[in-house]
Amino acid sequence: MAGTMDSVGRAAKANMLLIVECGHCYHVGRFKANDVAQVVGWNKPLEAIRFRCKRCSRKDTTVRTQFIDQDHPPKGYIWVLQKFKL
Repeated sequence: MAGTMDSVGRAAKANMLLIVECGHCYHVGRFKANDVAQVVGWNKPLEAIRFRCKRCSRKDTTVRTQFIDQDHPPKGYIWVLQKFKL
């Protein structure tokens, strides 16, 4: 067991997925914790990460973690984060 996941860095070291769910329309997105950690920082708490829903454009999201089973990968898409400047 990897222990409690209080930061993105711990989840990335454990090779986990971040499951992001919108609180308004319940849209779900999956991200590799390693990709998120490279963008937002390794010591950022999971509660402090802000995502915007792709469907309704709201920021009311919850983040939870999930182990990646190499024998049975998760169904659905795994999104890749990229930095960009406005």
